[in-house]
Amino acid sequence: MADHPSGSINHWLAVWELNSSYAQQPEQGDGRRMWAETAMYALSRAEDAGLDAVGANMRRFQLRAWMIENLGPASVSLVDPAALASDILAALPLRLEDAAEWAPGWRQRSHAEILALRQCKNLLAPAQTVRHRLSVGPAVRVLDQWLALREQLP
Repeated sequence: MADHPSGSINHWLAVWELNSSYAQQPEQGDGRRMWAETAMYALSRAEDAGLDAVGANMRRFQLRAWMIENLGPASVSLVDPAALASDILAALPLRLEDAAEWAPGWRQRSHAEILALRQCKNLLAPAQTVRHRLSVGPAVRVLDQWLALREQLP
């Protein structure tokens, strides 16, 4: 007996793609937030089915940053720039000190270390998009250090 498709990563990623696409269509009007929330649900289900957390977070953070920039920020964590920045920092697979040490000679690092550096770079991209919406504070200072390092990452 074959597994039901609703339990597969690919099924939920297809639902994610469709809903995140609708969320970004201006003709959807006020319904764009609903499409985005549905996309986030589908992404969570894909994670439940086995999608890796880093890949899910890259998608999740990109859509959240898009929503903040195009639909406006709000105090709801999904579209709160400070919450997004905190979530991005929490999801980074390396400490800032390690990334800063490895970045200059990244070509000589192991495959796993290069992958971790690349994941940091990709996870930080949405933070760069919403940085101008963040107030100064301890988390933002750390984020700024990461964003300054981002250009050196593979």
